Amino acid sequence: MSNRSARLLSLCGASLIALASTPAFAKDIHIAAISGYFAQGFGVSIVQGLKKAENELGVKVKLIDTGNRALDYGEQFNNVAKSGEYDLVFVMGWELVDALKKTSAAYPDTRFVFIDGVLDSKTVSYANFAQNQGSFLVGVLGAAMAEKGSEIERLGDGKAIGFVGGRDLPVIRDFLAGYEQGAKYGAPDVRVDSVFAGTFDDPAKGSELTMTLYGQGSDMVYNVAGPTGEGVLQASAAADKYSFGVDIDQCGVAPGHVMASMLKHADVAVYSLVKDVVDGRGVKPGETYTYDLKTGGVELLYCPDVVGKIPDDVKAKVEAAKADIISGKIVVDTVK
Repeated sequence: MSNRSARLLSLCGASLIALASTPAFAKDIHIAAISGYFAQGFGVSIVQGLKKAENELGVKVKLIDTGNRALDYGEQFNNVAKSGEYDLVFVMGWELVDALKKTSAAYPDTRFVFIDGVLDSKTVSYANFAQNQGSFLVGVLGAAMAEKGSEIERLGDGKAIGFVGGRDLPVIRDFLAGYEQGAKYGAPDVRVDSVFAGTFDDPAKGSELTMTLYGQGSDMVYNVAGPTGEGVLQASAAADKYSFGVDIDQCGVAPGHVMASMLKHADVAVYSLVKDVVDGRGVKPGETYTYDLKTGGVELLYCPDVVGKIPDDVKAKVEAAKADIISGKIVVDTVK
């Protein structure tokens, strides 16, 4: 064989290797996602990540909307697992946990990924978020603003901030732990009042609880309640107070009244895990993949129509806290 032929053969081989690693070869990778919340809140971010994976990586994606029929959950999970079709199955929603654990135990080779929490199952993988870190920044912002009191438009001198959680779950308590710790950092004398709605699906309840917190002196209330939290944000407009959004950009829900949103980038998590499968690294059973401030998994987003009302010294305090968390100087409280 001539040197020229050998070179051509070598180049062809290299080209084939390069082609094999391109997204075009990911067309045989099938991804599913199971949830009842694709059209709202955190679910919207999940869908965005899946669409990006579909467009950029070439995988095939199927969304399975569970609805609210609890009797069908087990059947839906079993159908997905029995088909053997999916390389990765994302699951979001605490009401699905029992069905997920039973099916994953029966079909341990199906790679289920539970989003936004960690269970006691070793056959499930987990996409978890450092919501305690993001909530620390919300607490800093809220307490530092409340400390200024009536010198800020729409604030009183009650020196309190509020928190409305959905169900009383460890993941929601993790938000609260960071929020309370951040509030002490922002202004030690500001009180944090917290309540739980007991549901993620009752905006009227969220609004009622928020109005009660405003009546007790809170000028800002943190929504950590899923669809129930829509009522929290709407109440902030009705009461001419402020609120904080969660999971996605909620500034537009009550314009001028949502001060900031604590973003949890489910799109980043979903896309990165799909890419791990495409690139051959895979996703390990029992493994927890955590997305934090350092990796861009969580973020505090100021609402553009309110940010001008936040004093520079408050913003500086928030940025200092963020830097100290990323560096490890501040270790944020957590609830496992």
